[in-house]
Amino acid sequence: MADVVLHYRPGSVAGLSGLLERAERLLESFPCRTPPVFTPWSPVAADRHLPIRPAKPPPVITGPPHRLPPEGRRHLPREPEVPRLAAEGHHDGRPALQAPLKRSWSVFTQSRVLQDESLSKEFRGVVAAFKLHLHQRAKWVIGRHNCGGGGDIEQVWRTLNQHARSSRLSMCNANIRRERAEIWVFCDVVRSEEVGRFLKEELQLSGRIELCVHRRGNVFSV
Repeated sequence: MADVVLHYRPGSVAGLSGLLERAERLLESFPCRTPPVFTPWSPVAADRHLPIRPAKPPPVITGPPHRLPPEGRRHLPREPEVPRLAAEGHHDGRPALQAPLKRSWSVFTQSRVLQDESLSKEFRGVVAAFKLHLHQRAKWVIGRHNCGGGGDIEQVWRTLNQHARSSRLSMCNANIRRERAEIWVFCDVVRSEEVGRFLKEELQLSGRIELCVHRRGNVFSV
């Protein structure tokens, strides 16, 4: 169905009336179709209270879910778990103060499992003093003062991403906080000591970097 647009020059009302009559006579030979009656897709009133049932049955989950022992659940932190999804980094090379306040994530792959026997005596004391769980998440904080004389934290972030497939950074994920000019590297407490020393050596960081735990603050440094 198409619309008919009638164009005319403004003038007398009588001229417009005659123009409309001629247009109606010309359109009489065209067939006219009455639009169908609207029918709603929703059911009628008698069927509205019937339950909606899925076409397929729900999936069956086999095997009991993995549960931590009671002693492990008491020490786990209540902060939301760090996302494990990878996102592309924003490497524009601009200083942190001029860059947009945008975070970037880097996720590393899983590899071998460390045990508490790999911890040094000093770090064992930290775990005991702060009552940390070995699989509790912690973060290493890399600031601009750790990035050498130029303080180029973007270059450190690019170098860190080059080590994304390293087995020594397994089960870690990193986040650059450009609004704070900091890089946060997250890992389990049991891996913290090894990860911290890896960051100092491979990224050639200066000064000391701090290990921070939720509700505990800075607990260790290398």
